Amino acid sequence: MTLPDPRLYPRVNPQNPVIRQLMSLLTEREASQVASKRQGLRQLIAELLAARDHYGLNGAITQVPSQEAWFELWQCIRDEVEQSTAPRYAIPFAIPVVLVAGLKGETTLPSEIDGDKALAILGEHGVVAADADVWLSGALLDASLLAAINPAQVAEWKANLSSSRDFPLDSAGAPIVVKDEIVALRYLVGVAMQSQDAAPAIKLGGSVGAWGMPFAQLIGDALKADGVTLFPIPRTPLSWLAAQDAGRVTQLETRLQVMTSNALRSIRSKGRTPVVTVAAHENAEIRITFSSQEDPERWEGYVWPLAANDQVAYIEQYVTELMRECRVEQVKIIGNVQPVLDTDGLPLFITAHNLGSAIASIQ
Repeated sequence: MTLPDPRLYPRVNPQNPVIRQLMSLLTEREASQVASKRQGLRQLIAELLAARDHYGLNGAITQVPSQEAWFELWQCIRDEVEQSTAPRYAIPFAIPVVLVAGLKGETTLPSEIDGDKALAILGEHGVVAADADVWLSGALLDASLLAAINPAQVAEWKANLSSSRDFPLDSAGAPIVVKDEIVALRYLVGVAMQSQDAAPAIKLGGSVGAWGMPFAQLIGDALKADGVTLFPIPRTPLSWLAAQDAGRVTQLETRLQVMTSNALRSIRSKGRTPVVTVAAHENAEIRITFSSQEDPERWEGYVWPLAANDQVAYIEQYVTELMRECRVEQVKIIGNVQPVLDTDGLPLFITAHNLGSAIASIQ
């Protein structure tokens, strides 16, 4: 059984020039014309960015008629925002940090680390070039702050900053409230100055290397508090736009890992057999339910809200592999889109005991 994609996309709007050019690109069969049409799309995006027409750009993003179209448009936006032919330009970047914390009670952790020490760790391990002009904030910022800065602003930083110390973003870290158990997402942001004829000032992407452990230790030491168990998980530095997507997915995956561990431990401690169901719902959510054959009353549910960049096939594969690692033998993938609410008007989660009706509706 394959998990379906529950998202609905709008019809093609030929009145929107970006959508019109995008569809012309996606339907082009002549290889010689593809590059030309992609350049035409980038030109339209460049004009919107230069005019700071965030409304027009966001309008195009929300009108894409398929996920394929969204990926093509988003890549063109990223290329226009992140690439440059100028002799010297700025690279705004962000480091996603997922914080897994537990406490019997409630407290608020510090939301600042030493940015200079963090940057020094990146330099020691070759993530930042030795002679590069790079600045890194020590403030642990909430995802909403990054999302509030539109691509036009990022493109403007790229073109106009002359020194990393001129980076205008000056914000305090977002409070990290720990109550029982949390999986929080924060970002460390910075900027690197890049010359066209120089080696990369900062290495973006790839996997976390040897720097990850001392970097996590630095964060843990800065945020430590009495009674709090804390596991910082830093990700690799990424461009401003890419970091937001990567951070969100890492947080969702980590939350699912934590919930899976807790739910399976609870089920198995009672000598029961875990059943995990994965279903797509009409409100563009993937809902994962942990229940048992023996107890129809007790279950736990996890919600993965689908964003534009989420690929349902990847989520299905991730969940399946996670459950295999946890030795769960019964993993049920529901092959059709489910309602949001059950017959009682409550959020519908498919469990071992209403699984039959969900499967029957496929027939």
